[in-house]
Amino acid sequence: MKVMAFVGSSRKEGNTKKIIDTICGSVTESGHEVEIYNLAELDNKGCRACNACQTNKVEYCVIDDKMTALLPKIVEADCIIVGTPVYMLQVSGHTKNFLDRLYTFFVEADNTSKLRPEQKYITVTCSGAPAVAFKNVTEYLNMIFGGYSHMINAGNIIAGNLSGKDDILSQPEILKQAEEIGRKLVIEL
Repeated sequence: MKVMAFVGSSRKEGNTKKIIDTICGSVTESGHEVEIYNLAELDNKGCRACNACQTNKVEYCVIDDKMTALLPKIVEADCIIVGTPVYMLQVSGHTKNFLDRLYTFFVEADNTSKLRPEQKYITVTCSGAPAVAFKNVTEYLNMIFGGYSHMINAGNIIAGNLSGKDDILSQPEILKQAEEIGRKLVIEL
């Protein structure tokens, strides 16, 4: 099994990363392959809306950056994990740029996806407000991955009251949930 995780936080070792590391720890303990990418460190030049991907001029994207190199790997992954802090009521800018680049996987002509329907996804959202305040961010991510992409939801973690970069450490129930999601993923795949 191969898992690709994407951390959309500028804080290199913040709450979002700690939760993703916990999920991925359960997966690697079982001997499966995990790759974790910090979206703030990727050279993601952003979608140009050139539609080359939609008109089959290229397989994935015309932009020559690190993100384009990851697109074929995303198709091959058994599970995608996307984690983001909530900034200004929505996903972080790094996460939004990442999501925009996934446009290449949507086939507008027949409303299908180049991603495999058996692929799984997990979302992680972290905010300084109470968790319930930003459930809409998780709903947005579920619409992209579960709705448009027809992927299988393997779990959502919505964590709140996380202002400081280590605040998740005082919420062991969230970390336990992350660990359990990782274990369950291994069993299901």
